[in-house]
Amino acid sequence: MSLKTVDKIKDRLGWFGSLAARMTLWYTLSAFALILTSSGYLYSALSRSLEHQDDLQLSQKLQILTAYMKKNPGDQEDLQKFVGVLPFWYRTVSFCTRILDGDRVLTETPGMSQTLPVNLFKQESPDNPSSTVLSQEGGPFRVLVAQVPWEGFIHPSVTVQIAMDMGPDKVILEKFRKKLLRVVGLSFLVCSLVGYWIAQKGIRPVRKMAETAARIRSSTLHERLERKDMPSELSNLAATFNDMLDRLEESFTRLSRFSSDIAHELRTPIQNLRGEAEVALSKERNPGEYQELLGSFLEEYQRLSNLIDRLLFLARAENPQTQIQREEVDLKKELVLLHDFYGPSAGESGIVLKVETQEGLRANLDRPLFQRAVGNLVENALKHTPAGGTVLLKSFNGDEKVSVEVSDTGEGIPPSQIPKVFDRFYRVDSSRTSASGGAGLGLSIVKSIMDLHAGAVEIKSQTGRGTTVVLSFPANF
Repeated sequence: MSLKTVDKIKDRLGWFGSLAARMTLWYTLSAFALILTSSGYLYSALSRSLEHQDDLQLSQKLQILTAYMKKNPGDQEDLQKFVGVLPFWYRTVSFCTRILDGDRVLTETPGMSQTLPVNLFKQESPDNPSSTVLSQEGGPFRVLVAQVPWEGFIHPSVTVQIAMDMGPDKVILEKFRKKLLRVVGLSFLVCSLVGYWIAQKGIRPVRKMAETAARIRSSTLHERLERKDMPSELSNLAATFNDMLDRLEESFTRLSRFSSDIAHELRTPIQNLRGEAEVALSKERNPGEYQELLGSFLEEYQRLSNLIDRLLFLARAENPQTQIQREEVDLKKELVLLHDFYGPSAGESGIVLKVETQEGLRANLDRPLFQRAVGNLVENALKHTPAGGTVLLKSFNGDEKVSVEVSDTGEGIPPSQIPKVFDRFYRVDSSRTSASGGAGLGLSIVKSIMDLHAGAVEIKSQTGRGTTVVLSFPANF
């Protein structure tokens, strides 16, 4: 067997586990079950209708016989003639009649004893005097047993046994059953074909979705699933898928930009190191010059180390399994420590660093991460505030949250750039220089720390008037 044949067999077997096969199977079975139930009901209704007609004819015969017996009381000879001639009155059916006086047979249709002995007849309830029995030859008969008053005999009434051959009914039911089986078989075939057509039509939108999804690559993330003319369930699925593509496209764009920014940030110090090394090796130098070059190398190494540390922190912060160590923190104490740490630097730059906070204000935080987040904001504020300006650290209670605010009177941020300041490597200065020593990761780290605390960060800024950053932590986390 060739590989191509094996693949074809696998494809065909795989179809039986597909959604189309399941839809076809369920539609076929449900429709066929409905048809089969309807057919069974029709067959049963026809059978009951024939029995009802037989019962009516038996009742009519009994009424005729009762009327005759009332008209001719005690005339057994005439009764025998009447019973013997009765079948000829109904030439389309076969009747048999027997009359008993106790256990003694007064008269019966000739040959009835061989076909339908006395013991086959049972007295039924008044509500249902008729029943169906099988003759000695196995043929079905509808029988009726009744007590009829008749004067002139030992007992005040005689037992009348009337039987009607159901052979014609059996023939009718047999023909109807054969036709019904043919109809049911044809119906199963039709249901299968219609079910397959409905399934194929029903999953056509799914196939279109699969074809579109199969075309999507990193270079075609802009493509979206077409929701027009889709059923509501698939339309919701397509909308969810499109939302996922939006997030993937945004993440991929950010990743591409991030990779480009990393390359740019790493290239500058590496080129500096390479250039200084080439200069150092171009000629012999005295120990002092080598020492100066090594100091310059150390500065670049430190810059690379800080950049790598920040990138590793951001990568760990985005890991869903990252856990933080919470403890109860006195916010005033922490802000005073930060003031003492950055105070000398602020004083050298001619900037006033102040703290305003309530007494006893506490929050459940990761203390090192809190210091890092507020410290990054203070560093940014000091870098972008001119001499004579002010940087204020403030904490206060809010609606079910505790907030820390860092505000400055610096140069501010243009409104159009505020949504981008939390992006990695983003600098408000479009020249992308790093003369200030920043890599554009400070606010990204702040945002990641707030996400780890299930908090929020908000920036308000006016160009030329300063910037305010508010960190909000849940009060009862």
